[in-house]
Amino acid sequence: MKHYLFYLLIPILMFTKVSFSQEIESREQHYQHQLNFGTDNDFFAVLTNKDRSYTFGVNAAYRFIPEEENFVSKIFSTKKAFLHDVSIHMEAYTPNYDFDTGIPTGERPFAGWTYATLATQYIFDQSFIVFKTDIGVLGEISQGGAIQDWFHSKVSGDTVLQGWEDQIPNQLGVNLKMDYFRSIHRNGWYDFFGSVEASLGNVRSYVFPKLYVRIGEFNEITKTTSLNNSLFQSKKDIEYYIQASLGFKAIANDATLQGNIFSNSNDTRTLDHIDHTTIHANFGGFAAYQRFNLGVLYHFNSGEIDSIKTHSYVSINLDYKF
Repeated sequence: MKHYLFYLLIPILMFTKVSFSQEIESREQHYQHQLNFGTDNDFFAVLTNKDRSYTFGVNAAYRFIPEEENFVSKIFSTKKAFLHDVSIHMEAYTPNYDFDTGIPTGERPFAGWTYATLATQYIFDQSFIVFKTDIGVLGEISQGGAIQDWFHSKVSGDTVLQGWEDQIPNQLGVNLKMDYFRSIHRNGWYDFFGSVEASLGNVRSYVFPKLYVRIGEFNEITKTTSLNNSLFQSKKDIEYYIQASLGFKAIANDATLQGNIFSNSNDTRTLDHIDHTTIHANFGGFAAYQRFNLGVLYHFNSGEIDSIKTHSYVSINLDYKF
């Protein structure tokens, strides 16, 4: 319990300044702040069924390089640099449904998950580590269903789904996460690197190792567009590359499927059994020029339930540095 409380305090401590300044070489050579806007949607995925499982997500973030140390950053005495990240997210999940009637045909529950993430990233020689805390709400209070209904009826003109009134119950959600990235091999125009992501919380708990390959013109993994640390690039740097990854996720719980894991009540809206192992792959392109970054990724995942064996979606992210 003491360790849990410590990690919960990390987002608070990381924004608490101490009296001495952080030393980052040539601060004037790179930007200090970054805004990010992004969306995930299976609408953009070709040759796949739409609006099922993870149907859409939207996100916005503010990243910055602090001018001073804080209590958490002081722990990593060998770091070269560090940055902070504050972001907001909305995600919506639906079962398969009939596109003419809007009536669900699958067993996956409707679920909305809206949350804020506080993150801090620490850069080392050939690696970096990220600590995150997600805090938000699941269920009707998340407004995921209301946004999808509005978009289908007012913007896209698609069939409005029937069933959001039976989405998973409202609950507070907290996830504590850690990501570790490490360079494996680089040879000019291509490289390999790996990562391990771990999450512990009442929304999602899992361990997720991945292997990546990049081809093109790019910086080290400690200052590159696809890994959210391009603020450490020189203002003159240009990147353009393709990136692919393959990972295996071992899942302990997923509240968007199972609801409140601490509740003993029998809720027909949620699932008792899920597949606790899934495969994840993605492929896409990234570019960085002056103040702007653009990333487009095609994601392919195996499903956590039998009725959704596979699912694909596309994520698009745009960054502005200043």
